[in-house]
Amino acid sequence: MGDAGEGRLVTRVHDPERLLELPPEARERLLAQLTALVTPQRLLRMDSVLAARTARLAVVFEDVYHPHNASAVLRTCECLGVQDVHVVEDAKRFRPARDIARGSARWLTLRRWGDIEACLAELRAGGCAIMATSPEPDAVPLEEVPLDRPLAVCFGTEETGLSPAAFAAADVKVTIPTPGFTRSLNVSVTAALVLHHLANRLRATLPAADWQLPAARCDDLRLVWLAGESRSAFALAHEALKDAGLLPPPVPYFEDRPR
Repeated sequence: MGDAGEGRLVTRVHDPERLLELPPEARERLLAQLTALVTPQRLLRMDSVLAARTARLAVVFEDVYHPHNASAVLRTCECLGVQDVHVVEDAKRFRPARDIARGSARWLTLRRWGDIEACLAELRAGGCAIMATSPEPDAVPLEEVPLDRPLAVCFGTEETGLSPAAFAAADVKVTIPTPGFTRSLNVSVTAALVLHHLANRLRATLPAADWQLPAARCDDLRLVWLAGESRSAFALAHEALKDAGLLPPPVPYFEDRPR
């Protein structure tokens, strides 16, 4: 992985996800070039991480904006192998803190949304059940959450929790017992407890083929990850996108500048 300066360069100049739109021959050529830049040990490490990745769990952030909390949840997702994170920015801008996230966002698939209803509707259409943490009487313990289909786990803003729309969309509501005086947990702590439990249950109760990423998805992620390994890798990826006509048009230097 490149340093912080390289990370800023990559995000400014091109979207690494555009690499997945390359024509097959161009993609194969780029993959061979990128693979030659890293050690066999690094490739093995990527493969071992991919083997533990899952899309059977997804995380939905709704207006979580405190940088430390947002970053801690991203880091938890990456550590536990949860690949897909959906960020809903209806009222608050999502601002991860780099020193807490420790580069975890680079390894995750992040998708930003303008409203929670559209996000959850698409997840449900893709086969996900929607889960929300709740203090309500009908909430069930984590141990009783069914894992018979993919699960989108929703976390809300620090001040007010999830919106009424998110609760209304939930197929299952769970509770985390808190016998202390405070009676509520920080959102990053809640996420760590919930995801650790669900990820462990997933791997312990389902066949690997049911929770692991498909081979094609692993190939996509490997390409994107390799393209961010160094300045040389970034330059090769950028050139491949340029040759394929997949770069965004350049912004004129004087556009919107006062004269």
